[in-house]
Order: sequence, then C-alpha cells, then structure tokens
Amino acid sequence: METLEVAKCPVCGGLVEVAGPWVGLEVECPECTEILRVVSLHPLKLYYAFDPDEEPLPEEEHRVPRGE
Repeated sequence: METLEVAKCPVCGGLVEVAGPWVGLEVECPECTEILRVVSLHPLKLYYAFDPDEEPLPEEEHRVPRGE
C-alpha cells in the first residue's frame, strides 16, 4: 500500500497530497494547478517544476538558422 504524504505548495500555500512520493516526482497543486516537483522526502518538500518550453532541447542549443 502506497503511503499518502502531504506538503505545502510553495506557490499558494495549499496542501498537496502525494501518494508514494520519490525525489523528482512531478505533481499538480489542486489549488493553483502549478506543476511541482518533489525535492525532498524527509520532510516532504515541493518546489516549482521546470517547464520544458522555457529551455531549448540539447540538439537545438547550438542550431544556427539557415540562411544566416
């Protein structure tokens, strides 16, 4: 049986229930809908998850547009 743990959302302060947490798990806050990542288990701590749309993929980092 998975354990259910509770942590505070760093964005809105609402309580977020996490079933069977592990470091790196991403969950959504039911209050503000922010995507959060588990960064610590003892105590359970959440932090903003990285948005993949904000950083280029490794193969796109050094890409030079054609014609330049």
